[in-house]
Amino acid sequence: MLYTPPSNWPADPKPHPDCARCRALAQERADAYRRGDLSAVSDCNVPLRHHSRERHL
Repeated sequence: MLYTPPSNWPADPKPHPDCARCRALAQERADAYRRGDLSAVSDCNVPLRHHSRERHL
């Protein structure tokens, strides 16, 4: 079963298409969604947001 976050959560950050770190975090997040582990989804989103701000802005 594929879970989705509650509607009051911020949107998932988008991975930068040419970045291996972004792709790895996005894949880990997708796996967490498939497991229904929304805590792990959030745990992936935090470093993805920080990484994106530090490397891709």
